[in-house]
Amino acid sequence: MARAADLISVIIPTCNRRRQLMQVLNSLDGQDGKGRPFEVIVADDGSTDDTMAALTEKTLSFSFPFDYFTQERRGPAAARNAALRRAAGRIVLFLNDDCRAAPDLLARHRAMHERHGEGAVLGRITWAPEMELRPGMKELVEYYYFPYGQISDHENVSFAFFITGNLSLPRAWVLKAGGFDEDFREASCEDIELGYRLYKAGLPLRYDPGALAYHLHWLDFDDLFDRQKKFAYWLAVFLKKHPQAKAYYAGLPLGKDYFSVPKRECLHLLLRYAAHRGFKEAVMEWGP
Repeated sequence: MARAADLISVIIPTCNRRRQLMQVLNSLDGQDGKGRPFEVIVADDGSTDDTMAALTEKTLSFSFPFDYFTQERRGPAAARNAALRRAAGRIVLFLNDDCRAAPDLLARHRAMHERHGEGAVLGRITWAPEMELRPGMKELVEYYYFPYGQISDHENVSFAFFITGNLSLPRAWVLKAGGFDEDFREASCEDIELGYRLYKAGLPLRYDPGALAYHLHWLDFDDLFDRQKKFAYWLAVFLKKHPQAKAYYAGLPLGKDYFSVPKRECLHLLLRYAAHRGFKEAVMEWGP
């Protein structure tokens, strides 16, 4: 049995993505030996498809310890917190349910922790080769949601890039910080909020662009518009909770579109409108 000091706990919150989730689990089964030992914990956040039936399938078997559970839908923050309480590893790797792991993903995360000691490690999410998006759409998504090209210093990364679709860190630091804030009921800014608290506590964040996960979720512009509105809503909630963070956030490329930087391109203008709507709705619900 692996020692907790050697074990990586991979935590995957999921909701209604059975097909993508099975691809993610199979990709973890194919990890090379340098990434082992690890365990996988799937936290089902109230799926209404056949996710739980697939997870309980008797023929389902993996080469790693595998745990799963379901809860009433409360959002990925609550799902990750519940999984953290079941995890045994010293290091936890948060992975999205639509991000297929490259064969050396865990090996690269492990090597970064062995090389640098205490700290968080940000991996990169890129499009799976089979995902066919229009070039303009792909660029928009990468600008707003996969902003890794905006990271200038790989050894000293801002909390604004604390993206838990592919990120690892010592479990003890997450627990000491109190876990994810479960007020964030959707998959948006709950990771940045935790990243900010960990940044304030002194945990460094480093970036390994070679630690790859491949995004499996097709998006069109309407999807991006809705996500942008949701992101702006929860960013406003984050700034309500941590008003001192605005000074840090406003100066980052990731945050420019939310702080009155004019855009001439039509699609960017529509996404700025979505952000405006999201901020307005958050202020109405959470107060000034």
